[in-house]
Amino acid sequence: MNKIINQPEQMIEQMLEGYIATCPDLLEALPRSKGILTKRKKDKVSIVTGGGSGNEPWIIGYVGEGLADGAALGNVYIAPPARAILNVTKAVSHEKGVIYICTNHAGDVLNFELVGELAEMDGIRTRCVFVADDITSAPRERQSERRGVAGIAMVMKVAGAACDAGLELDDAVRVIQKANRNTFTFSVTTSPGYLPSGKAMCELPDGFIEYGMGFNGEPGVLRTELKPADEIADTMLKYLLDDSGISGGDEIAVMVNGFGFTSLLELSIVTRRVAESLREKGIVLHDIFIGTLFQPQGTGGFSISILKLDEELKPYYDAPAYSPFFKKYR
Repeated sequence: MNKIINQPEQMIEQMLEGYIATCPDLLEALPRSKGILTKRKKDKVSIVTGGGSGNEPWIIGYVGEGLADGAALGNVYIAPPARAILNVTKAVSHEKGVIYICTNHAGDVLNFELVGELAEMDGIRTRCVFVADDITSAPRERQSERRGVAGIAMVMKVAGAACDAGLELDDAVRVIQKANRNTFTFSVTTSPGYLPSGKAMCELPDGFIEYGMGFNGEPGVLRTELKPADEIADTMLKYLLDDSGISGGDEIAVMVNGFGFTSLLELSIVTRRVAESLREKGIVLHDIFIGTLFQPQGTGGFSISILKLDEELKPYYDAPAYSPFFKKYR
């Protein structure tokens, strides 16, 4: 696959420069680090996120109003360096504490936990929340071991609102952890993604799809011939509802997240069937939306994320959130 870049070693810095050029009143780069910050500092608990680049808008798009206050970026598919995370931590408002929110992958967990200890030595209180929503990567009884994928968008939206509401550090963490436990994601891949070099990340023959494949091409749980959209959506909902235990009368929010190679036309057809099927099952659909918020480069397919709501989570979920790449006004 042809890729439009300049020097490979300058990709992340140049991506940041281009992104910030679109919103200079809202965001700024952190000098001498691969970091991005909101300009509007608030007297509250701050959120810092981060991870490897390559799945944009994940990471850079999650910094903004009602979202994270800052983010540290790694190179493509590589965890952000500890120094970058620490620099972002010190650059955001940190007097009331900082919550690190990232996906549950070994390199990210290691670096954020390390930086949390370093920041504490500097008098900055920190907590970590590692989002673990991918139901195919570990059974429900080991939910905390699951990897984090697109569902982090919904967790981040709740987290941003909780911190903006003025919750203290430990109470905000409790709410965010609840959102994390209540979030479930399942994916289907229809064509392989590509590394910046243009090399395919996995083998997937034409005419076949794979459910549960990791966004770096890790093997999934089921490979079949390509089916109609309604049948694919039904299969994914069965996995999600069986795993989550969500049933008639429960209230949920749903995100259909497209990968980079799948059109809005296709995603809209899937979303139609998801909404229809949930109504048939008596599940209360508080909100459903289509996003491209976590998209492996060049990959075909999509994921469905479900957030089970209660009276505490719903107001935070409904709060507006804005960044140039992540706009949600409910």
